Amino acid sequence: MTTTQQDKPAAVRQDAPAPPEPITPLNDNRAEMAIQTADQVLEITADQRFWTKAQRSALASIGLANAPTHEQVAFFHICKSTGLDPFRHEIYYIGRTRKVYNKPDELIYTAQTGIDGFRHIGQRTKRFIRRQGPFWTGPEDDPKWWVEGEDGINRRRWVDVWLGEEHPAAAMCRIEHYSIAGDRTVSQAVALFKEFAVTKDEWTRDAYGEGQRTGNKILSGLWPRMGTHMIGKVAEAQAWRIAFPRELTGIYEHDEMGRADAEQRELARDEGTARRRAARSEASQPGPVVIRGTVVESATGDGGAEPGPDGNQQPSPSPDDTAGPPTLEELRAEVRAYAAALGRNVTQVTRRWRESNGKNTTEATPEELSQLLDGLRDHVVAALRAYNEDAAQYLAAGGMLVRQNPDHRAWGRSAADRA
Repeated sequence: MTTTQQDKPAAVRQDAPAPPEPITPLNDNRAEMAIQTADQVLEITADQRFWTKAQRSALASIGLANAPTHEQVAFFHICKSTGLDPFRHEIYYIGRTRKVYNKPDELIYTAQTGIDGFRHIGQRTKRFIRRQGPFWTGPEDDPKWWVEGEDGINRRRWVDVWLGEEHPAAAMCRIEHYSIAGDRTVSQAVALFKEFAVTKDEWTRDAYGEGQRTGNKILSGLWPRMGTHMIGKVAEAQAWRIAFPRELTGIYEHDEMGRADAEQRELARDEGTARRRAARSEASQPGPVVIRGTVVESATGDGGAEPGPDGNQQPSPSPDDTAGPPTLEELRAEVRAYAAALGRNVTQVTRRWRESNGKNTTEATPEELSQLLDGLRDHVVAALRAYNEDAAQYLAAGGMLVRQNPDHRAWGRSAADRA
């Protein structure tokens, strides 16, 4: 009797369907299968449990291409609970590096939105009544910002329009709303300008053209021009968070995090400065110098080496050493040779030095020109290595280009190519 395909036991069937893969938030594509129109591709639906494939691709446009899965899960929960659309740039998830002593740096993500996002979330609660403010006030020690009440107690004076030339000292905002218990209440927040204004270090140029901090702080970003508006938004964001803590916990307005962003920029700048200084220090280390030329044997037959006081052979002085200290004209010509090697003119390579010293190179003393050349030497050595390795080694060892060839134009790349 012949066994048919239907008579085979289930264990030996070749066409038995594989058991379905269990649906998890990471592989659930039912939301994508339900898309009907183009505007639904990135829409977060009510029954959706995680980002769809299209949404995960779009997350790269808001800086989350390399965000770990657990952070994407947390951001999805925030977006769905607040009703803010990240693909319309209503909310962001910003990663910042945090230094930890004796441990690798940590990447911390923070949910951020604009002031319109706070207003949207607050109005969705259906407990919002109205907003009062923001209001602004002046310095603590200015008597015009204090008024005496009927009870004889001095109270701070707040204005709803700031017309002063200086920035306000603080901003205040009130949110009138219903509490969870149904009582009508007012939540108030005050933001001090000095605590939230974004500042940066003031820098100046030294004699070598290298940037250095002055120790002073200056306003940066939009704060110098729109400080009144910025501190008003910070106060309003804090008032919204006090009024609706459950809906807004862990969500910050962009201007509240301005100082954190400034610290990240300063950290990146310090690291870049340290790398450049290390590279310049490494490039300035003299290596073996080989200069093509004719070897002239001395009468002693030892290649020009003379015995020292201890009987050991001492190297012969370089041509620059035997020529004596450079003259003022040689230093000026060396500046022109440096400019030619860098492919620029003297005005361009000495701009920072002139701004720092307030004078031209024709007015500089030999000591000042020597300092200028010391600051440029590493850059010139790096440029010469691309087309004249011998000259680069010679200059790195402390030699002067114009003592090898007085014509400064001979040290440019075009002259080397013609040669």
